[in-house]
Amino acid sequence: MNVQIRRLDRQEAGLAEEVVRWFKGSSRSPGSMRGFLGNPANYLLIAEAEGEVGGFLMAYRLERADREASQMFVYELGVAAPLRGQGLATALIEGITALARAEGMFEAFVLTSQGNDPARRLYARTGGVVEDDSAVLFVYPFGAEAPPGPQQQGS
Repeated sequence: MNVQIRRLDRQEAGLAEEVVRWFKGSSRSPGSMRGFLGNPANYLLIAEAEGEVGGFLMAYRLERADREASQMFVYELGVAAPLRGQGLATALIEGITALARAEGMFEAFVLTSQGNDPARRLYARTGGVVEDDSAVLFVYPFGAEAPPGPQQQGS
């Protein structure tokens, strides 16, 4: 299967909005998406197979106070169910790591859960190494979508 990876830019805000809506169920407006895509620290890559979008990857360049070089945070990757196992996810990871290297970043990293075996195999197969297998993710939810906190439970 011929897979093409490309980074979307401001002029492709309409396509970006469609891709995010298709994979995530919601998206920004095209005007807001232009701002997102215009920020050089934001990356939205798509995988096209047979002329159709079959996958996406969102990543962010992180500037560090302790280093001159930045690092790439691979935030999310998704491939359409019918196209899984056909190399799109591998191509997306290879695409973002190539961009990070070309831009002089010192590393790229991604988080996943212990139980996500397909993701763990993908990241290992594409050269990722486990730095800390005991890491725990804490989230600080804000706003209307935040789940009830301990003080609100049982009220």
